[in-house]
Amino acid sequence: MKDTPTASDSNGASLTRRTALALLGGTGVAALSGTAAAQSDDEREDDGEEGRGNGRGNDGKPWNRDVDANGNSLYNLASLDVDRVYTSARDADVIVWKDDDGTFHADGADGEIASGDGVVPVAQAAIDSLTEGRTWNEKVLIASPGEIAGGDGSLELPSYTTLDAPATLSIPDGESVPPVVRAVGAEHVEVESLVVEGPAAMGVRLTSCSNVRLGDIRITGVTSDGIRIDGRGDAPRSTDIQMGQIYVEGNGHHGVETYGVDRIQIEQVVGNDPASCVVLLNDTVDATVNSVVGLEPGGPAGYATFRVANGAHDVTVGEVVSRGGNRGVFGVSECYDITIGHVNIEGAEDQGILIQNCRDVTVQGGVVKNTNGDGVRIDSRNDGEQLPAEGISISNLRVYDDRDEPKQTWGILETGPACNHNRIVNNDVRGGGTTRNIGIFSNTTVVRDNVGGGFADGEVTLSAGESPAARVEGVSEFPDVTIPGSVDEPEDFEASALAVRAKPAATGSSETYAWESYVEWNGSAGSWDLVFEWRTDPGVDVTLDYVVDKTR
Repeated sequence: MKDTPTASDSNGASLTRRTALALLGGTGVAALSGTAAAQSDDEREDDGEEGRGNGRGNDGKPWNRDVDANGNSLYNLASLDVDRVYTSARDADVIVWKDDDGTFHADGADGEIASGDGVVPVAQAAIDSLTEGRTWNEKVLIASPGEIAGGDGSLELPSYTTLDAPATLSIPDGESVPPVVRAVGAEHVEVESLVVEGPAAMGVRLTSCSNVRLGDIRITGVTSDGIRIDGRGDAPRSTDIQMGQIYVEGNGHHGVETYGVDRIQIEQVVGNDPASCVVLLNDTVDATVNSVVGLEPGGPAGYATFRVANGAHDVTVGEVVSRGGNRGVFGVSECYDITIGHVNIEGAEDQGILIQNCRDVTVQGGVVKNTNGDGVRIDSRNDGEQLPAEGISISNLRVYDDRDEPKQTWGILETGPACNHNRIVNNDVRGGGTTRNIGIFSNTTVVRDNVGGGFADGEVTLSAGESPAARVEGVSEFPDVTIPGSVDEPEDFEASALAVRAKPAATGSSETYAWESYVEWNGSAGSWDLVFEWRTDPGVDVTLDYVVDKTR
């Protein structure tokens, strides 16, 4: 083949054939943005001692020589099934590149496979040229950027195929393009890198696929999901998915959406102004997500930077960072066994965190601030069909609004019609809500050790010379909160579920005083009152800040 030198711009828009072939497996290396081609062994000068400065190894052999490992070929290592772990054994088997005239070429080890004006048809020909019936991965590298026209279709990936597309694939405005990368019913599919810009329907769409690895993916301006992986209805579920670093910007729906997926691991998804969620896991089981970062998630459904829905369960998320948009975290429609390690949520238009009709959801810590609704809301819909919000645990959160005109209505709010055995423990809700810092619906909810709020809280003045010194009416309307029985009837003795914490609202008093507190059922009002009695009356009034915890 004739090798005509050519200039290559900084984006690698065009290559020489020699540079392109140097990217094929076992033939050498070349920089996509440079103009130098790899030298052959005969062209190298022996300008140093053996093994030094001459491109040869310590044994004097060329560094890129094929190796005979005692008669065992080192090619196609992916054909070895090692507990579902697969790897490409070498560089690209076929490279797709563009020359100075704008023509795309697909070159393999045996020569040119296809050429044409469109990157997708040529790349698809490259994919179709890979070994038929293989049980190891073979790779196609798209080394030059290109435009995708409306009639080009998708890059369809069969089983045991690796695609590496670091050069930008762009779609002009006004074109109607299906998902750029598509796979249906495939196994052992890899997309090492992919850059998509423009109004394609999606960047990647995978249906009923297994053993999938997506690496470094950047998708901008698609009209729907950046990446969608599914298996619904009569279609088999997708299984065993790995995702690396995903960036999605300005897309028309979700950044990453799954529906009907078992076993998925995601390193990080960053969503910049998605129309809906950054990450949405529907009916997805055994999911691990390291980090989700979102700016201005939106949509009419009140979507969030991170959302689980439709029975997703056994999900662990390390971190959710969210700025603006509708919500930071949203769990809905009977999801369960969800754990979120750390949140950093600011400026949500609705709730910072909304957990609705879900079971056994844990938020372990972080910050929620300056939302225009509730900082955190635990809720059950009044439809009589779904699970109540049950086993929800919120702890180690700092929830507050420090704007000049605060709008955050509640710090942490629980609402009915049915909530069971939730826990709000060890949070700091000072400045959490314009209505109140903590609001509780259910008698079964544990509220304790929170700074700035509790099951009930407020300020009370103990009056000198009075008995009781003060009474706060209606701290709880739940009649079955137990209290100590009489000494004469010890069998009725039960520890109270209500515990009181109180401290002077102001310091510096020179008087000596002490008090005790207890709760008392007010039958006529149908509620519990908080009562304070003097143990040492100072002769002057004393104002206390109090918090009532519900310890069980």
